[in-house]
Amino acid sequence: MIDLFALVAVTALASDGCTDHSTYSFNLAETRLRDVEIVRSEPSGRAERGAFPDGTVVTLSADYCTDPAFDLTMDAPSDAQNIMRLRQVFGQFDRFIDCPIADYDQYDVTLDAVDAALSAGSAYDNDGAAIDTAGANSIYLSIAPAGDRIAATIRCERQPD
Repeated sequence: MIDLFALVAVTALASDGCTDHSTYSFNLAETRLRDVEIVRSEPSGRAERGAFPDGTVVTLSADYCTDPAFDLTMDAPSDAQNIMRLRQVFGQFDRFIDCPIADYDQYDVTLDAVDAALSAGSAYDNDGAAIDTAGANSIYLSIAPAGDRIAATIRCERQPD
């Protein structure tokens, strides 16, 4: 019975034009991340989580069949290294999914605004607008203090071909 249900589900996905990505990997284990685990793996999407040595935890996820976007959430210590850490996570995000920053001047302005907001104990989300649309992708950032930590979401939306 379960096999029949699985066959029907896969057939439904195939008929929707969705490719089975359940064997895809973001290759988080090939980086400095520790304790990498697969949080979700199914034909319609995937999520992987890992931790950097400084205690920063990132989760990278995608819902392939519903949204041409990748999301990275970050839970990190809040300290003098916030911006350096955020730059490193942006670099890893690009490495994981090929979502490069295209407008570095705007990127630097954004990170200065993030630094000012976090230093004031405030959140930053660029009023919901993308922080970079100059390249092939639109990149969004939302970050906020959470006690002695910071919580951030970086989103990369693929542009339609």
